[in-house]
Amino acid sequence: MLVKLQLWTRVNPLLTLALAAVIGILVTEMGWLPAHGGWFLGVTTALLSAALISGRAWLLIPGAALVFACIHTARTDETFRHPLRLALQQQDKPLPATIRGSLLPEFDTTKDERSHALCTTRKIEIPAAGIVIEQAATLLVRLPKGVRFPGAGVFELHGSIYLPRTASNPGTFDAQEYSLRMGRVGRFDIDHMQRLSGSGETWWCGFLERAELCRQWISRQLIQDLEEDPQTVAVLRAMALGMSAEADDEIEDAFRNSGTLHVFAVSGLHVGLLGVIVLILLQQTRTPRAVSLWIVIFVVFAYAFVTGWRPSAARAAFMVVIYLSATLVDRESSLQNSLGAAALLLLATDSNQLFMPGFQLSFGVLWLSTIGSAPLLKRLQPFTRLDPFLPPQLANWRQRGWSTCRLWFATTLSVSFAAWIGSLPFILGHFHSITPVAVIANCVLVPLSSLCLGTTCLSLCAAALHLTGVQIIFNNVNWALAKAMIASAMWFAGLPGGNFHFQPTTAPTHAPAAWHMLELPHGGAANHLRSGKTHWLFDIGSEASFRRVLRPYLHSNGVNTIAGVFLSHNDADHIGAAGQVLTTFDAPLLYCSSQEPGRRDASRSALRRLLDQPHPPSLRKLHVDERVTLSDAKAFNIDVQVLYPTQQVQNDRGDDRAMVLMVQLGPWRVLWLSDTGWHAEKALCSSSQDLHCDVMIRSQHEVDLSTSAEFLIRTRPQIILCGSDARTVETALPASLVQRAKELNIPLLDTWSSGSIALEFHQDEIRIVTNRSKQQLVLKPR
Repeated sequence: MLVKLQLWTRVNPLLTLALAAVIGILVTEMGWLPAHGGWFLGVTTALLSAALISGRAWLLIPGAALVFACIHTARTDETFRHPLRLALQQQDKPLPATIRGSLLPEFDTTKDERSHALCTTRKIEIPAAGIVIEQAATLLVRLPKGVRFPGAGVFELHGSIYLPRTASNPGTFDAQEYSLRMGRVGRFDIDHMQRLSGSGETWWCGFLERAELCRQWISRQLIQDLEEDPQTVAVLRAMALGMSAEADDEIEDAFRNSGTLHVFAVSGLHVGLLGVIVLILLQQTRTPRAVSLWIVIFVVFAYAFVTGWRPSAARAAFMVVIYLSATLVDRESSLQNSLGAAALLLLATDSNQLFMPGFQLSFGVLWLSTIGSAPLLKRLQPFTRLDPFLPPQLANWRQRGWSTCRLWFATTLSVSFAAWIGSLPFILGHFHSITPVAVIANCVLVPLSSLCLGTTCLSLCAAALHLTGVQIIFNNVNWALAKAMIASAMWFAGLPGGNFHFQPTTAPTHAPAAWHMLELPHGGAANHLRSGKTHWLFDIGSEASFRRVLRPYLHSNGVNTIAGVFLSHNDADHIGAAGQVLTTFDAPLLYCSSQEPGRRDASRSALRRLLDQPHPPSLRKLHVDERVTLSDAKAFNIDVQVLYPTQQVQNDRGDDRAMVLMVQLGPWRVLWLSDTGWHAEKALCSSSQDLHCDVMIRSQHEVDLSTSAEFLIRTRPQIILCGSDARTVETALPASLVQRAKELNIPLLDTWSSGSIALEFHQDEIRIVTNRSKQQLVLKPR
């Protein structure tokens, strides 16, 4: 084994050094190797010098690890340990600031159509905190509403500076870490700006602006004569230019669930395919090979820039250039060494790329495809050959054609299977999912994608030559191919067992039941109850919150089916995602109060839209005192009792009709209040219901001051859990509630400051852990 390893390192020296670089970065990231100080640089220099003088190449391996440890330390100092980030970590809200720096365009817009730019700062002043920072930092800035990028120059910017929020819920996207990995220390919202000089990164800025103009031109040409089908046009734009934000969520989900999302958006696959297509076209024109390769390199880099210089496209462009450069200097190309050289180059420029899922998938999948597909194809060779008793020269064209088709399918299948095996650990680690159907789906979708990209190239050539009729023909062929891709992705995604999720990293809990209160923005709410292996939801948030929070959270916990969903009231921030939940989790049973929907609720409200469908879902309306059994296990029985609203409640305001439930979990009682306000509390206090509880879970009423002292005395909770959003007055945690809880000595946790809140219910205790603040509490029976 050792001899084979030594032979492999000699054959693949660049890939060996890349692996050493990865080890050096990881060791530094984990804090095992303090790469600060002159001694570290001295040891690194000594190792490299010894390798060069003595000719002992193996010394380059630890030398490479130490070099990249130094690089990653410097990169971390520029982002994670930047003084600005350390200062803003102590603040819980945006601070007024003045910044001087240069701007570069970032061609993207937020939902309110505010343009983005990247600012390289020269000086940052935050008067409220008494902070002045002159160390350079890169910030993502939002220009004032309606203001477009003003061009290159040095500006004085006035506005608010802040850090993106860290992940508040398990399994969800961490905006702050992603921003730092991308080299952006923080964010800045500009109120007004003033140009100080016309200097700055003028050349680079002009280059980016021209790339954007080219991108817009390509976008317009691709949709010629296809304006009546915006859904398919959005898919074409996503595949050709990476403009996936315009695509329908359902279509994107189909590509994701079929394991072919790399086909849907610009990736290394597209860059590689474009290089092959251009090379084939140039070969037909008998262009000299060296000239063809230079043209391919130019086209690949141009495409990467036109599509926004996305990391995936940039990585693929470097891989193609390094692989082709061997041929240009009359050397034999080695894909493994080319991968190693590309990795060394990219990690030297930005070591944080190692922690991006795209980098791991690009290099891991391509490497394992390279070394794994050949053995698989060798096993399939008998399936591809002609009849061994038939001399090849006697085979007719049908037999030879069928043999060629079998060889193509075997090659495609072996590459697809090797790529799937290579991607499996990364997909599991980052997305907690497995898509076995991807092995076959890629055999269909990748060839269709190749044809689609080739047709796109022909359409753009026709557009450049002003052959409008030919361009329209190619666009319609492209439309048909995109339709076939969408239909294929949806079919594969819908196959039983084609994709599923599970939780590979977290140790299983032995608690009979667990409750998780998620943090949602804008006053939304979503709660997850696990009873054994059965899962229930209490409110599900808005459509946007489902995609960003609830679905990633459930998938990261290995949830593939939902038994039922309790809908508190007809509020889009609480039940707006009902349609997505029904589609994603095999149509669970829905429960709501008998008073929903309200008499004056709009026809476009969440619940009315759900019920007005041609095939409405199964919806059970619950009355006061009605009980629903969630688990009849003798050791830990779980049921739900409806406390409110009664038949007499006819409020037009949805929050005043919000359903109140008492959830009995073994010996414990959880009072789920949702958005109930003063009217509901008065009605409950005047009723004969037993309201005492161990845990109270509430959200904010739209206008009422709720959770009065009288109600707290009547319910006697051991702890209060509040859903809140401090960015608006209506959804912020009321100061009066904080004061009452303090006076009554009741612990209070809110999701804005604590993040999501997890509760484990045991027979003799409740264990509570918060996601962001890492608080831990234990409740005992009274």
